[in-house]
Amino acid sequence: MAIATLNQLKALFRQAGVRTLYIKHLAPKQDNEKNQIFLAGEMSGLVNLFPAKLALRAPSNSKKKRHSEAGMPIVEAHLNYFWMDAEGNRFHAPDSKLIEYFQYPEVRFSGFLKGSKWAPQAIRRDKQAAYGQRILCMGSNHTGEVTGLLLSALEDPLVVSFPELSPSGVSSVLGVLSTSRDTIEAPREILARELRHIVDGGWYASVRNKAGKIIPFKGNQGAGYTLEALLGVETNALKEPDIHGYEVKSFRGGKISLMTPTADGGFEGDNDFRTFMDRYGRPAVKNDGSKRFVGLNRAGKPNSKTGFDIRVAGYDEIRDSFSSIPGDIKVELFDPAEDTVVSAWSLEKLATGWNAKHAAAVYVRASMRTDPDTGAVEYEFLRPWYMCEGTDVWRLLRAIARGVVYYDPAHVIYADGAAKVRPQWRINTTRFGDVLAQLYAKVAEVG
Repeated sequence: MAIATLNQLKALFRQAGVRTLYIKHLAPKQDNEKNQIFLAGEMSGLVNLFPAKLALRAPSNSKKKRHSEAGMPIVEAHLNYFWMDAEGNRFHAPDSKLIEYFQYPEVRFSGFLKGSKWAPQAIRRDKQAAYGQRILCMGSNHTGEVTGLLLSALEDPLVVSFPELSPSGVSSVLGVLSTSRDTIEAPREILARELRHIVDGGWYASVRNKAGKIIPFKGNQGAGYTLEALLGVETNALKEPDIHGYEVKSFRGGKISLMTPTADGGFEGDNDFRTFMDRYGRPAVKNDGSKRFVGLNRAGKPNSKTGFDIRVAGYDEIRDSFSSIPGDIKVELFDPAEDTVVSAWSLEKLATGWNAKHAAAVYVRASMRTDPDTGAVEYEFLRPWYMCEGTDVWRLLRAIARGVVYYDPAHVIYADGAAKVRPQWRINTTRFGDVLAQLYAKVAEVG
C-alpha cells in the first residue's frame, strides 16, 4: 500500500503510539546502510527525541572538531528501533544506534539493518538510486520504542507533495511534525500556544491526571501535577519528555528538583537501602521515630552538619577537561573525615537519566492560594516561562562541579518501617536565566 497523504502517514504513527515525528530528507547518494544516516552535528538533544540506552565508546583522539576535547569519551546511544511498513507492521532492528563522530563533527544513525526481519530496500546503497527521493520519518512512543518509516518517490505519492516543516530545534536537518494535529506547526509553537491559554485562564484547582481521569490533589507537587493535567499529560514517572518533546517543570519557591537517579556506587550503591540508612541515617529532628538522610550538598561547600562534600571525579575544572577513561568519570558524595565515598553516580547513570528527559524542557513559575470559601488549594501560572533546548551530560557535570546543580536527598525510613528513596538533584531559581544557560545551549523567555 502506497502512502499518499500526510493524514495517512500520521495515522500509521499514531497507531504505533508516536505523538511527534522527526523528518529527514535523505541525501541522494549518501544516507544508506553503508554510509549511515546523518542526523545532527552533535549528540546533544537527539537522545531526547529518540530515547536510548547510552554506552561509552573508546575515547576520541580528534583534533579537528572545534569544541572537542582530546581523549573525551564518546557517547553511543542504542535505540529500541522498529521499521514500519506501509500497512503499519513493525519489525525490530536490534542493533540500531546513534554514533557520534567527533572528527567531522556529526552524529549518524547506524546498525538499522542488522538482525531485522524486514527493512525498506530504498535504504540499501545498491538499491537506493531506483527509488528516487527518500524521506525518513522517525518518532518514539511512551515506552521508549522508536519507530521509523521510509517514504520513497517510487512507491509513495506523498513524497512529491511533502510540506516544508519547521526545524526541530535539535538539528537543522530534522523537521518536526505532530501526529495529533492538522497543522504542520512545530511542537514548540504548539506548546507555547497551549501555555499562553493556560496562563490567561487564571486560577485552577489543584488536580492531577491519573490514567486519564482528573482528580483533586493535595500535596507539594500540586503545581506541577496541575500544569501537566491542564496540558493533558498523565501523572507518570517515565524516563521520557512529558509533551511535544518537552519535559514540563512548574515551580513556586526558590528551588526545583531536576532528577532523582539512585546512586550506583559508593557505600549506597554497593549496599541495599536499609543497610545504607543504618549507617548514615539520623533520627528525625521532630523525634517521630523515623530515620532520615537529608541535607544540601554542593560541590566545594561541605555540609555544615555532616562534613560531606560533592566532587566530580575525572574532571579537571581548571582545564575544563574530562578523563579519557569513562569509568573514572563519576559524581561522588564523599566524607573527607573518613576518606570514604558515601554515594556515587556513574557517567552512564547520569547520562541516561539526564538526557532522556531534559534535552528540551519548559520551566513555568506558579503562584498558590487557598480559596477562602472552600479551603481548596489553587494555582495560577505566570509569564514569562523558559523554553530550553540542547543539553548533555557534560553540561550537567560542569554545573555540578560549579555548585549550580546540587544534591539534596530526602531519604526516609519511617517508624513503621516503610521506606522512601528520594535522591534529589536540584537547582535554585535565583537569577534563573543564568542558571539555565549553564545547562542548556538555548534558553528563551517566552510569554
